[in-house]
Amino acid sequence: MLKVRELVNDWEVLVRLNSFFLSYFGWLLFGLAYGFLGRYSVDLTDYLLKLPFTSRDFVVSLVGFTKSVPLIYWLLEAVYYLGFSGSIALVVAYLLLYKRDLETSDELFIRYLLSYSVAGVIYILFHVHAPHLVYNLPGYISENNYLTRQEFVLPSLHNTFAMVNIITLWKYRKEKTGATIIAINSLIPFATLLLGHHWIYDIVTGMLLAGIVSRLLVGYSPKLPAILCRLELSYLKRLTLVSFFIGVIALFLAAAPQHWSQLVNNLFGTP
Repeated sequence: MLKVRELVNDWEVLVRLNSFFLSYFGWLLFGLAYGFLGRYSVDLTDYLLKLPFTSRDFVVSLVGFTKSVPLIYWLLEAVYYLGFSGSIALVVAYLLLYKRDLETSDELFIRYLLSYSVAGVIYILFHVHAPHLVYNLPGYISENNYLTRQEFVLPSLHNTFAMVNIITLWKYRKEKTGATIIAINSLIPFATLLLGHHWIYDIVTGMLLAGIVSRLLVGYSPKLPAILCRLELSYLKRLTLVSFFIGVIALFLAAAPQHWSQLVNNLFGTP
């Protein structure tokens, strides 16, 4: 209880926590605006399909093999549905709230921010579609939802963030919790490939993006958003509470986007 009280009264922690919230919500807004921003994005899926390891037989065999081994399938399903949002929340909670490592949290924040920016520019310029959509695999969501879009495939930002998390947490690899989080993030590339959510090229480019971003930012001291740094502790507490509830809602949406989309449609009478 004392730890919680300390955290909610820690200006340094709250400023950084809200910076993470702000960057994540900014990405969600980008996704909502992509219908306009990405209207001239070039679809390169047909060119991608000329490369090795993109055939229907290859994709179906990978997914079929994974489903034939229930232990592997359910493990990878759990890792995948921890999701983009969940993996961010887990690492931020560990570094900022549990370890109170402000310096490493700042490194993580700026790596996330640059990854968002680079991936966003790429998606505006060109895009490809995911294997499950191209080959119409059963049991997958084929519509855009509140948290992502079908064009956000190459590079795989999910894998970019997984690699950023691993690089950033590597200093804690000898600690049990740190090693566990690293292991979970290490499974994300396998989950996205073997479950048919991404092409191998999405994963490789996503991981390369993480490596380049992390390399470019070595020794860089990021500045936190000035608007947050000017807030007094009492306002930061209120903002954190609001951001937390919005973040929880986002996690619920991520866990079952089809269910929540249908619920909203029913509430507002959308066919």
